[in-house]
Amino acid sequence: MSSIPIRIGVLRLIDCSPPIVAREYGFFADAGLEADIAVEPSWANIADKLAYGMLDAAVILGPLAIAMGLGLRGRRTALALVAMLSREGNAVVLRHGAERWLEEARFAAVHAYSNHDLLLRRYLAEAGIDPARTKIGGRPPAEMVASLAAGEIDGFCAGAPWGALAVRTGSGTVVADSATLAPGHPEKFVVLRADFAAIQPAAAALRAALGAATALCRAPDGAPSLARLLAAPAHLDLPEGMVRDALIPRTGNPIFMTGASLLPDKADIAWTIARMVEAGHLDPAGEDPSLAIITP
Repeated sequence: MSSIPIRIGVLRLIDCSPPIVAREYGFFADAGLEADIAVEPSWANIADKLAYGMLDAAVILGPLAIAMGLGLRGRRTALALVAMLSREGNAVVLRHGAERWLEEARFAAVHAYSNHDLLLRRYLAEAGIDPARTKIGGRPPAEMVASLAAGEIDGFCAGAPWGALAVRTGSGTVVADSATLAPGHPEKFVVLRADFAAIQPAAAALRAALGAATALCRAPDGAPSLARLLAAPAHLDLPEGMVRDALIPRTGNPIFMTGASLLPDKADIAWTIARMVEAGHLDPAGEDPSLAIITP
C-alpha cells in the first residue's frame, strides 16, 4: 500500500517537537505516512497555510483552531481535531522592574487567539489589573526575548523554551507559568484540514505516529539525544542545553500526552471555549463554538 503524503506545520517550540521526532525516527513511515514538516515563523503563518491548503495538518493553539472554524480569524476553515498533543508549558515573563508599573506595561502574547493571551489575562487579573485596560499585542514566540531586551515590550507569555531564554540572557524573570495559572490546561492540538481528512484515512495513523514520538519525548533518559536532534538548524534551531532542560518532565515544562490521553476530549474544547468567552473573544449568544472544530 502506498504512503499518504502529508504536510505538517509546526513552530520553533518544544511542544511542537513530536512531529519532527516522528519523522526522524521513522514513526510516520511505519504508520504509512510520507510526512513533510514545515517549520513556520508564526501562528499566523500556520493559520494562513491551513486555510489555503498549503498545509494538510498542523500543531496548533486550541483557541486559534476554534477561531478558524468560526471564521473569526481570516478564511473560515473546517478543521478536524486528531490529537491532544500537550498540556501546560507556558510562562509569563516580565522585564526587570516591570512589576512596579503593571497597569501601564506593554505585553505580548503569541497570538490574539491563544492560551498565552488567556493565561496573561488571568495573571493580570490575579494581580488586580483589569486585562481589558491593558495593552496586549501579538508577536511570534521567537521574537519575544529580543523584543523584551530592546524595551519594545515589558512582558510576554510564550511556550518553552522562550521564558527560560529570557532568564538565561538576563532579559526578564518568569513570574508565573501554566502550572500556577491553569494546572493541566490543554495546550497544543493536532488538526487536519477537514477536506483532507475526508479523503485520506490519515487521522489514526497520524495519532499513532505522534504517540510513539511523545513517549520518547516524555522519557527522561532520552532527553540528551533528542535535544541534539531537535536543536539542529533544520529543526527547532534552539540551544541544545535549553532544549534538553525543557524536555525533562518537571513543573513548568510541557506535558506530552501518550496513549489514550492523546485522544481528543470534548472537555478540553469546552474549557477553551469558556476561557475565550471570559476574555471577550467569543460571543456567548453567537454561533455555537462547540461546532467550530470536528471531534471524533
